[in-house]
Amino acid sequence: MHRLNFLFGARGLLLPGMQGSPGSAGWIIYRSGALKGLCLSIIMLPLGPVLSLPCAAASPDWIDQSVQSFADAVGTPGLSLTIMEHGEIAWEGAQGYADLEQMTPMTPQSLMRIGSISKTITAVTTLQIASAGLVDLDATVSDYLPGFAGPARMSTLRQLASHTACVRGYDSPEEEISLTHYASMKEALVRFSDDDLICAPGDAFNYSSYGYTLLAAGLAEASGLSFGELISAQVLDPLGLDSVALDDAVRVIPGRAAFYVESEDGELENAPFNDYSYKYAGAGMLASTRDLAKFGAALVGEGGLAPDAEKAMTSPARLNSGVFTDYGLGLYVSLPDFLEARKAYLPEALYEQLMHQVSGRPIYWHTGTSEGAVSVLMIEPDSQRVLALSINKGGLEKEVLIFAIGLMDELRGD
Repeated sequence: MHRLNFLFGARGLLLPGMQGSPGSAGWIIYRSGALKGLCLSIIMLPLGPVLSLPCAAASPDWIDQSVQSFADAVGTPGLSLTIMEHGEIAWEGAQGYADLEQMTPMTPQSLMRIGSISKTITAVTTLQIASAGLVDLDATVSDYLPGFAGPARMSTLRQLASHTACVRGYDSPEEEISLTHYASMKEALVRFSDDDLICAPGDAFNYSSYGYTLLAAGLAEASGLSFGELISAQVLDPLGLDSVALDDAVRVIPGRAAFYVESEDGELENAPFNDYSYKYAGAGMLASTRDLAKFGAALVGEGGLAPDAEKAMTSPARLNSGVFTDYGLGLYVSLPDFLEARKAYLPEALYEQLMHQVSGRPIYWHTGTSEGAVSVLMIEPDSQRVLALSINKGGLEKEVLIFAIGLMDELRGD
């Protein structure tokens, strides 16, 4: 229930004004690409202000205008967007600032926090080393961490990657903040390793970044590499992704953006400190939208990933009861099912609009939220269209997801 309220609260979607945001006159705009000739409709939000996405069917700048309107409406310091089609950049742009204090312009290569989209990268890493014979998805944690005696020891790697291992999530928002730097994923297990499972493995879907920490610890142990070395060897280097990194609070990372939250009086503040070393695998990576889109394109193209990686990631997880979830391995696989499960938290008109926009063809996706940041990755396999969007202002997951759904709908052009 905590996650449902987080994504679609009882008040529905609200878009705040520009309090504390840079004025459009001071914005630096970076853009490239060739998409044109489409028109975004107006999104009516019954419980909040109206976000008008400019209708400019004859203009090649319609995405520029739509992105500017969205960025202004939510008051984000900066925004980056990359759209790829058939493995090529179709449109790319950035607005505003990656760092307000240094007045560093945002670009599509700025390193942004991608939150839970880190799970998608970890899931691909899992499939890569499974294809190499280093792990078996249906083997248990205890097979790779023989000294691990926690209640989750009999959960399988597949269950961990599909959130069906019943490892607990966070007990409170405060628990998500860590001031401790862990040297490895295995060391970070101390945060939850002895805690009871919420159900028997396979009985229910229970979203858990801790589950991905446990998964990563097993992968690292099986490979003999650190988690960072493992994702580099299995995913980042083979795909040529130079702008993806662990969000290490200790290291100096060139290109890392600054991140912001809105105070109670509407002013922008620096996001609270968090050491992500306990959840690199589940919510602790950085990526540019350019590399995030390239990664997404590799999942549905000829990207050199493990055979059948797309099928494995996008097949809904099956519970012990035989019921299927809307999540595969590191990806949500059915937007209609996702929205239907959260219908009670959406105004009726918005629910109907979103269901209309997502009907007709599959979209695989994941959002990611971190302190001072929100990202979304959407992949439409039929058209091999990929959208990667990041902002450096926190607390706006609902708004970013709905905006991305609207963009993907209009890009379809039907």
